[in-house]
Amino acid sequence: MTKENEKFIQEMRVYLITKGVDEEEIDSFLMEAEDHLTEGEKEGKTAADMFGKSPKAYAKELIASMEQSPKDNRKLIARLIAGVFGIFLVSQFIDGNTAFSLIELIGYPFSTVLWLIALISALRLSSFHNGVKSFMIVYGITMIPILFTVGVTIFHMEYGTDILFLSQPVVFTIGGIIILGLIANFTSLIGILSSLVLMAILFGSQFLIRLFQLEGFGWEIGAYAVSVIGLLLMMNFQKQVPKPFMKG
Repeated sequence: MTKENEKFIQEMRVYLITKGVDEEEIDSFLMEAEDHLTEGEKEGKTAADMFGKSPKAYAKELIASMEQSPKDNRKLIARLIAGVFGIFLVSQFIDGNTAFSLIELIGYPFSTVLWLIALISALRLSSFHNGVKSFMIVYGITMIPILFTVGVTIFHMEYGTDILFLSQPVVFTIGGIIILGLIANFTSLIGILSSLVLMAILFGSQFLIRLFQLEGFGWEIGAYAVSVIGLLLMMNFQKQVPKPFMKG
């Protein structure tokens, strides 16, 4: 299929998933849509010609006729919560944080929920937009949990008293288990290759900051910004690479 049609399929999948549509119905519709688009290409037709100039409006009409799946919704939310919280913990360990205050133990789980809401909202709102607009939407929305997370860190440094202490062996063990869990979690969604790239994007900048002993909140925010930009580039890359390759 053409890049435009591939983009239509990818963004329709993401939008329907974030709306809690039954997974089997999504797969069934997208398989049928791919067949129609493939046939349409032979006649010189595009996704806009076949499904209208407003894919989002078409998706909303489609959702009204589809079955909502609370079970799939709960499954997706549970996986996202586990994934986001795992990323936070590994990030803390990379930063050398092995002791946690009450502020952190309360603030970071709340931050996880905020990240979850932001990610779902960003995916939903950025669907069916061009690259620049999609980037601005995702980056703008994710800046909210980023600033909140930084705020928790500042509040902890000013007023926090550590109450939970972890030894280095425990940190390495927990961190390793979490990373393996994250790879397994995301592999079923985006494939093993993409999962490994995702881990490098998420933790690479923080690891370099730690390695070169760069201090300051500017560096921390910069690391988060690099992660978000990397994720956007990865999402764009996925839309252009054949699925068998991405699943390799």
